[in-house]
Amino acid sequence: MSINDLEFLHGAAFLRLLKGTSHVSISYLSCIHPSLYLTESKNKQSAILFKISKKPNSSWSFSFSSQEEFALISFQKSYPDVKLFIALICHRDGICCLSEEQLWTILDQNEGLANQRISVKRELRGSYYVKGTGRVPLERTIPQNNWPDAILSA
Repeated sequence: MSINDLEFLHGAAFLRLLKGTSHVSISYLSCIHPSLYLTESKNKQSAILFKISKKPNSSWSFSFSSQEEFALISFQKSYPDVKLFIALICHRDGICCLSEEQLWTILDQNEGLANQRISVKRELRGSYYVKGTGRVPLERTIPQNNWPDAILSA
């Protein structure tokens, strides 16, 4: 059985996560969503929803489905005290990691998550510029090296 893009890119993200700490446990929350994971490091839990863009160069576009919207709602009900992150895997360039709080600063929470989009771009040796629906920009850029530090310091 060959390795698909999802497995390949999730594996690369996890390898960076494992290199970022001496101990981390990862649980697969496939019962909620096939790209959702729960991590625990130093008695801190975080959840990660991976999104993947296969476009080889900047800018990368990410859209959300009703399945992902339902997954976030289900996750919040099951794990109300766990911080959630959206890891936007920008093909082979890197991972732009947003907290759920950051996500809702660029998307319209009244519209729900489904059918909203995020655009991520990065110039050579630069940080990630993130814009949401209606071209609303994130307040600050995301450094290319914020993965996995954002998860581990949550």
